[in-house]
Amino acid sequence: MELRHLRHFIVLARLKSFSKAAEELHLAQPSLSRSIQKMEERLGASLLARDEKQFALTEYGRLVLAQGELIVSQMEYLESEIKAKQGIEKAKLVIGASPIPSNSIIGPIVGRFIRDNPEISLELKVESWNRLYQQLLKGHLDMFIAETNATLLDQHDNLVTQCLPQSQAIFCCRPNHPLTRLSRIYLPSLRDYPLGMPSAMPQLLKQRFEDLFDEERHDFAGLVKYAQFQAIKSAIKECDMVVITPDISVREELLSGELIALDVVGIPSINASYSVVSMRNRRLSQTASQFIELLLGDSAVEAVGF
Repeated sequence: MELRHLRHFIVLARLKSFSKAAEELHLAQPSLSRSIQKMEERLGASLLARDEKQFALTEYGRLVLAQGELIVSQMEYLESEIKAKQGIEKAKLVIGASPIPSNSIIGPIVGRFIRDNPEISLELKVESWNRLYQQLLKGHLDMFIAETNATLLDQHDNLVTQCLPQSQAIFCCRPNHPLTRLSRIYLPSLRDYPLGMPSAMPQLLKQRFEDLFDEERHDFAGLVKYAQFQAIKSAIKECDMVVITPDISVREELLSGELIALDVVGIPSINASYSVVSMRNRRLSQTASQFIELLLGDSAVEAVGF
């Protein structure tokens, strides 16, 4: 089986159309059909279940697609590394991050990395942790940064996770919020106000707060689910919303006094464990390794208070 046949099959499986795949591959449709047939003959298995108008992947087709994407990704990585070493092609790096670390952790590091490596081609993708995981599996990312404890990513045998300093989950609000007038704040006190929470908060974490984030509770006072925290920061200052978030996401606002962290009695102690996530069976490029080294080194310095 030739690599070009595998590439043809992957494009066809993604677009689900011979005509569209042939157009993208700059092939005549009969040539694409022959390429797939040769691949099936070589493997001794039917990859497509065809009828007059459409096709679907067979069990073998799904297996070839899953493994084929990894094979093609590894070959492209190898070709890119060789060209980069020969000075023919710029080094490339594709990084993923969930929303909070994309702003609080990745941003400053990307700036310093680009400053020190001006010839690099870097792409940053901001997605939910589960979408980043799927992209990593397909070889579309070199690595990503996300919470790995609550999401159970640190229990995946096919992943390598390199831990960053933990961040404490806190409830925060505007400085003159009515709750700040109380001598002691208990968890039930939060039920009287609109709440904000990450839309991707794992169910196991939500359950630790009983029904606090339940939209069906009898004393429901409003709930805002956010994927990007940046916009929520401004909203907190304009209303009585109380938001749960890792403290790293509001570090500057807490220092400046724009927001305050509520000292809530009885709040479950929750640490956000952010890590660099990569594939165990896929060697990182020298460029990716350099970025991780910078990221871990910067986090270590910050953790000891320098």
